[in-house]
Amino acid sequence: MVENNVEYTVEGMQNLFYSSSDVVIKTILIGEGEKILVVFCQPLVDTNIVNQFVLLPMNQHESVEKLLESLKNSIQISAVEKAQITPDDICSFIFSGKLMVTTWENDVVYFYDISKIPSRTPDESITEVSVRGPKDGFVEEIGTNIGLVRKRLKTASFIVEEYKVGKRTQTKVALLYITDIINSELLKEIKERLENIEIDILTGSAQMEQHIAKKQLLSLFPLVDYTGRPDYVVESINQGRFSIIVDGAPTALVAPANLGYLIKTSEDGHTSFFYASVERLLRLFGLIVTIFLPGLYTALTTHNVGQLPLPLLATISLSRMGLPFTAFIEIIIMLIMFELFREAGARLPKAVGQTVAVLGGLIIGDAAIRGGITSPTMLVVIGVTAIASFTLVNQSLAGNIFILRLYVVILSYVMGIFGVIIGFISIVMYLANLKSFGFPYLSLYTNLTWKDFLSIFIKLPEEIKDKRGAGLKQKDSSRLGETE
Repeated sequence: MVENNVEYTVEGMQNLFYSSSDVVIKTILIGEGEKILVVFCQPLVDTNIVNQFVLLPMNQHESVEKLLESLKNSIQISAVEKAQITPDDICSFIFSGKLMVTTWENDVVYFYDISKIPSRTPDESITEVSVRGPKDGFVEEIGTNIGLVRKRLKTASFIVEEYKVGKRTQTKVALLYITDIINSELLKEIKERLENIEIDILTGSAQMEQHIAKKQLLSLFPLVDYTGRPDYVVESINQGRFSIIVDGAPTALVAPANLGYLIKTSEDGHTSFFYASVERLLRLFGLIVTIFLPGLYTALTTHNVGQLPLPLLATISLSRMGLPFTAFIEIIIMLIMFELFREAGARLPKAVGQTVAVLGGLIIGDAAIRGGITSPTMLVVIGVTAIASFTLVNQSLAGNIFILRLYVVILSYVMGIFGVIIGFISIVMYLANLKSFGFPYLSLYTNLTWKDFLSIFIKLPEEIKDKRGAGLKQKDSSRLGETE
């Protein structure tokens, strides 16, 4: 029987699934010669249920009606009329772990939920180490990840909306937000972007981030943050942001992001405000140092030598005697070497990668000094620059910082200390022009109360945090449990 371009025979199903070996297609005789068609994807179903409740009992029933009635009582079932189902619908059901049962004469297709999708149990996030905070992190299963957030937000105002993205993959994507807090225009914007994604394959959250970033895809500063910890997602959406969870990705996307948000970590909420405040200031200082220190050193050793104290100038001059390269070429070489070590450490297995990064830096750095390729002072500058970059939480930002370093170094080599100043002003102007879902990247630095301004740089005690930050224009700005 052919219905809606679907042929409900063994040959028809084999053509639909291109005779894929992991899809089981068979006919089973029931009672007095009645045939039923059974289709399922073996790696995605619970084989014990298949054998115990489906395949073996089928031969024990006198008719198809009694078989279907028996299955209804033991397994969750959904019935779809053949006239309403398409080949894509069948593929989506089968590859979601469903068992399809139908007959030639019946006008209904039955799908039984016997799924057992390969997954792992929630474990601590590798990218965000927890000291006092929760140890459960996101996994690759979207249902588990939503459950980790839902158990922390037992309120009806917490909304989960599901989308299917990818013509071939039909990847589940969940949009999470608190309906009476999030800004209406922000919610409308992200819904439109999700609905307008046209792509055939979606495999991860990084790919989703690029699609929802739209025109500012090439921004050097992340407009969408990510986290592997559900407690940080809860904290973020409670501030008026939204989160996106992609099936198959162990991290969740959080937006809108801004500079103040990127220097905060999920562990800040679980430490004392003194410690968290110092750490937050150090991260901001580390961001400035890792961008501008190489350029400042280049400016002071090429154009503005007179600004250095005489003892320091004598030390630098003595260490540079006999070197074949100028300070500019030397620092470019060392910055590229540092990036090579960082990339090698990230791609190798964790234990081996750390060893390569540390020992490789020490051995090659010492060899470079002994071989007269670089100076000890330059190695100190590059080392401090590297250590400062490790304070950055978002690794997308940490990788893009290399481009900003080169930009400042080139300006400082051409114009000296004025180049560093121009670099700083141009980067601030660039940040001022960035927008994350309609909200300016530096919006949290303007039109704020003194509490909002201080909360960017330090962690305020919980007793005085009675308002949400004003930068996201939430519906409910109160943190006291009642809407104002």
